[in-house]
Amino acid sequence: MTHPKPTIAFNILNGAATQLPQLHQLSDAGAGQDLMHLTPTRDSELIANGSALTPFPSPPQPTPLTAKGLLDNGGISPAVLTRGMLNRLHQAGHNIEFRSYNFQVQCPQPGSSDWFADCQHHGGLEADCGDLIQQRLLPDLTAQAERGCISILAECGVGGTTFSTLWLRLLTGLTLSPAGSTKDADKLAQKARLLAQLEQEYRRAHAQFDVEALLASPQFHDQIQRALYGLLCHWPASLPVPHLAGGMMFVAPLIAAARVRPDLRGRVDTTRWVVAADGQSVLSHLPADWRLGLHQTDFGLSDFDCLNRYEQGLVVEGCGLGGVLVLAEELGLDANDIITTLEQACTRHQSQFQ
Repeated sequence: MTHPKPTIAFNILNGAATQLPQLHQLSDAGAGQDLMHLTPTRDSELIANGSALTPFPSPPQPTPLTAKGLLDNGGISPAVLTRGMLNRLHQAGHNIEFRSYNFQVQCPQPGSSDWFADCQHHGGLEADCGDLIQQRLLPDLTAQAERGCISILAECGVGGTTFSTLWLRLLTGLTLSPAGSTKDADKLAQKARLLAQLEQEYRRAHAQFDVEALLASPQFHDQIQRALYGLLCHWPASLPVPHLAGGMMFVAPLIAAARVRPDLRGRVDTTRWVVAADGQSVLSHLPADWRLGLHQTDFGLSDFDCLNRYEQGLVVEGCGLGGVLVLAEELGLDANDIITTLEQACTRHQSQFQ
């Protein structure tokens, strides 16, 4: 008798650090000036529907590459690749559920979720963040664990790596360079200046890491950090923690939450590129009962330039791609299957712009 394959519940935390000025000068992850806050919303629509439904205001207009479905660095959005991999797992016999939790960013439009068994969006611009965590996020994810789902928790945050780097500096004592998806020298310099300013302002009043002080001021955190920290601190000890599919945006609040909940154990699944540079030293600070999973598939096997950009370190993390790749490899998909799936996802996406 063949047993049904477990449902894969893919959940994503969306947020934008709108309190940071000139977000487009800090990251390559969005569509450009005055459009960055729409990235999490549109990425969730890409995963759920195959196309972004929330329009850009006119003006401003997206950059030329973004208008063609690419990032400014020539890469393809990780949301496109995450959708492709989830679709491949659906074809392998898994039911796929999708949930987005939107913290002070526009809620995605529903669209058509076609092969998803269930697709829901919660929160939005006016949502109370505490209520969204306690009344939606925590109950939904605990219900997934109780049903025996493979529960994945991802993130799409714009600008939040500035805050995660601040937290990690305070937590580890390491002198960390700014993290995130850019190698642009001007953007990195701007990010470094902002980070130094934030750290100096924090240390004027606090000698060491104080999570309550950080969460008390929007100057020192974003809502994704608040959401993950709150989720872990209130997680039922009897249930398995969701697979955390995120890089530095998740590692910082995880290390902080482990001080309050040392009883929890789980896994952080992310891309190989996250451990480059400072990433390796940070991940060595993961709590002892937490496991790190890194995908092995080499994007250099592809002839697609937009995928090769990932191996060049130009797109480091986002939209749970690393976590979905790790899961796909664990479920038996080989590198050729994965690369073919990713190339098909790129072709389908870019055909919309021809």
